[in-house]
Amino acid sequence: MVKWLSKRMRYLIQYGPRCRALKVRIHCFMTQSTSGSFWGRITEKTEYFWNTNLYFALMLAVTAVSMLTQNVVPSTVALAVLCAWMLVFCRDILAAALPFLLIFLLSTLQYNDLSVFLPFAPLAALVIGGLIVHLVRWKKPAVAGRSIRSLLAVSVATLLGGVGFIPASQYFSPLSVYYTLGLGLGLLAVYLLLRAELELPRSYDLLCRLMQLLYTIGLAMVLAVGSYYLHHWAEFSQCWELPGISYRNFAATILVSTLPAVFYMAGRSRRHLFTVLLWCAAMFFSGSRSALLFGAVMVLLGFVYLVKRNYLPLWSFFVIVASVTVIMALFGSQIYDMFFGARGDPDHFISPTEERWLLLDRGFADFFNHPLLGIGLGNQKNIDLFAGVPGSMVFYHNAVLQVMGSMGIVGVAAYTLLLGDRLRLLLHDREACYMAGMYYLGMLMVSMTNPGLFCPLPNAALTVLVFTVLEKCVDGPAAVLHRRK
Repeated sequence: MVKWLSKRMRYLIQYGPRCRALKVRIHCFMTQSTSGSFWGRITEKTEYFWNTNLYFALMLAVTAVSMLTQNVVPSTVALAVLCAWMLVFCRDILAAALPFLLIFLLSTLQYNDLSVFLPFAPLAALVIGGLIVHLVRWKKPAVAGRSIRSLLAVSVATLLGGVGFIPASQYFSPLSVYYTLGLGLGLLAVYLLLRAELELPRSYDLLCRLMQLLYTIGLAMVLAVGSYYLHHWAEFSQCWELPGISYRNFAATILVSTLPAVFYMAGRSRRHLFTVLLWCAAMFFSGSRSALLFGAVMVLLGFVYLVKRNYLPLWSFFVIVASVTVIMALFGSQIYDMFFGARGDPDHFISPTEERWLLLDRGFADFFNHPLLGIGLGNQKNIDLFAGVPGSMVFYHNAVLQVMGSMGIVGVAAYTLLLGDRLRLLLHDREACYMAGMYYLGMLMVSMTNPGLFCPLPNAALTVLVFTVLEKCVDGPAAVLHRRK
């Protein structure tokens, strides 16, 4: 006993001051008492970096490197490190949103072989650890916003979907858990996190910063399509038919939904009208029919926005329409051949034998056979029609049927409530409502022919981000929930 006490005293004498100093440093770091300290200077410089255009340029450069080199892994690792860094050293969680979303954009480009990311799965712990440090370091009260009830209802619907029909092995499979939780409780958690974070005072315009985020994400996809042709130019130049890009439908979703941000920027500076041309080229050369059809609608609405806000004179709108009409009259057949020449049935925009048609029938059948709770998001019953790729569920490729077939009447009621809450937000006469409405319209249109909103990351999470920002812009200060001390 005496020997143990003696040893303990020597340890305290030798290491006690160091432990106390370390404890003080950790306490200072976690409680933001860092003015003039090492951690304080890092935090100050990180937040300064977040409020400059250099931030967006760096994020875009990191993604561009991976596309030009055809190796997405190094950039994904770099983005994960940047995401963790911004979480730890920046009060504003929106600073971490862009690298986080770009991670999943890059991973989707590796559409046919997601296994390359498995060795780097431990990096997820780095991001999660950064989030924990962020929440501890900058504590914020929970906030109850408009969307909480509908997102909670959707969470219940996704959990109940297929109960009593879907086999337990499929319901609890990793893929099913990802989609069930990701489209339900995961989005609710994202909303609660963002809603509390957005109560922080900011030195920038929130809508403008959101548009910058969307603009950067969309521009990354433009670069992705462009880099594909850069690496497959020899193949394309031989037949002048659009090659089948494996991620074309995902590209359509991102390009169509982020297009409003381009028009927002064009309203502030007309030089961004050139970027509209880049978006249009990327949508066409993606080879996606959804991008071709819904992108045209979004371009039309974008120019209506510019004219309505007096950013462009009315005559310029008619000039653009006339120019497009002349181009289609002169080169329409060549454009059609280029777009549909490589398809199995160039005589039909949508072939009657295509999986989408068959899935429509199957979706109605699944709903009428299991009307209350559907067959479940993770159900593999329809794999005979559409197998997809490893890591994707069996989508109906239609948002309405996805809800009906997977979650039944309970899902229809929950998503109707969610749609109603979002539409009520959009009815306010604000520029934020117009931009968010255009984004949502684009996402909904693409979701009628593709997975769209039923991809938790980045599509569904990005939509929650847009509406959380809109909620803050419309409501201002929200009700703060009382926490038990």
